Amino acid sequence: MSSIFANEILKQFSCLEDVSIKTFFGGFSINSKQIMFGWIDKQNFYLRGHAFYRSIFIELGMQPLNLPAGIATKQLDYYKVSDDLLKDHQKLLPIVKMVIEYAELDLIEKIEQKQKRIKSLPNITFSLEKLLYSVGITDLKKFIEIGYLEAFYRIKNKKPDISSNLLFTLYGSLNGRHVASLSETLIKEIEKDYQSFLEKKSRYS
Repeated sequence: MSSIFANEILKQFSCLEDVSIKTFFGGFSINSKQIMFGWIDKQNFYLRGHAFYRSIFIELGMQPLNLPAGIATKQLDYYKVSDDLLKDHQKLLPIVKMVIEYAELDLIEKIEQKQKRIKSLPNITFSLEKLLYSVGITDLKKFIEIGYLEAFYRIKNKKPDISSNLLFTLYGSLNGRHVASLSETLIKEIEKDYQSFLEKKSRYS
């Protein structure tokens, strides 16, 4: 595919920080600091949409990007920059800067959300994360708050046949250690702590 138009767009926004283009989905992505904020085909330039400013795009008459998906088409949250707007660099540049700003905020939010996920901890598989969700432990803050003993207790009540190895897995997760690295001495201490935990539960139930 010819990159003449894509390079024209790249040149137009070379004043922005670390702008680049890459082949992407039959066209070219345009990126700032490796964050995609637009898409370019042979003769059209599209900007990434966002709930904060999507209404501005609609007011400007910018049309959403439709790409073929089998026998149908799929509408993406990217909006075509009109020829008139493309020629008005003074008007377009602040819009592009706004799009980049919100693309960066979206990325930061995604990273923060990922860090909050229980799955970001050692030993936690997707299936274990789902199991924790099923007993009301839906994020990392909640898991830290209730601790591994209560977490295992809830799961054991839900699934009595669950292996006691899960107790050690949960301990390792909250302590930043792979379960295989736990010593026999530590495993015995964890088992003892769980028995004490159960005794307290029975006293106050």
